[in-house]
Amino acid sequence: MWKIWDGRNSTVFDSTRFEPRAILAFVKSFFSEIDGNFSTLGNSRNTWSDYVITRNIGVSTRPAPLPRMVEVHWWPPVNHWIKVNTDGSALGAPGAIAASGVFRDKWSVVRGCFHIKGGVGFAFEAELLAVITAINLAHDRNWLHLWIEADSMYVVHLLQSKSLDVPWRFMALWKGVIGRLQDFNLMVSHIYREGNRPADIMANGDRNEGWRPFAISEIEHAVATDMYTHSHVRVV
Repeated sequence: MWKIWDGRNSTVFDSTRFEPRAILAFVKSFFSEIDGNFSTLGNSRNTWSDYVITRNIGVSTRPAPLPRMVEVHWWPPVNHWIKVNTDGSALGAPGAIAASGVFRDKWSVVRGCFHIKGGVGFAFEAELLAVITAINLAHDRNWLHLWIEADSMYVVHLLQSKSLDVPWRFMALWKGVIGRLQDFNLMVSHIYREGNRPADIMANGDRNEGWRPFAISEIEHAVATDMYTHSHVRVV
């Protein structure tokens, strides 16, 4: 329903052509990615009716694999680089969304962190808002050797592909970010939530909006843990 609404808005406001086949292709891709993520995480709970529905629209689903334990590492950036971990939160689906990011140098010293609110939306919109804000803040501070790390495969894919397949209300902001990316020496990576604790704490806390050029007290322990242990355990 969101993708149909997004296509309608693009047609009305951007004079683009409404493409039902493109919408269906996006929905299929989205369902496949969700099922793949759930299978990887060991959380797939597809019922028989789920299999029938997805099969009828041409999406293949798969059962969850047996669980296993993996180590999750947070690594600092190399010299002259800045690393930002981003995260978003949503208090409902939809609900109030918030976005955050924590910038660190090679010594894991926090160079700044932010927390902003984005109105009412979905979790993936909060993740998108977080990476948009992080890129703009880094550009304004001339941190052009930038490593972006997020626990959202959605934003990792968007950055790696420079796709414009984002919610209509974020389109102008996203196009601005895409234009700025040419100024960066950029690296993008995914990390599980266990390795993204400082940004997760920033996103989920009830705090005032804004930029802080230091580490707030709530994230200091998580930052220290990342630097001195590097390793967390996750069952996948």
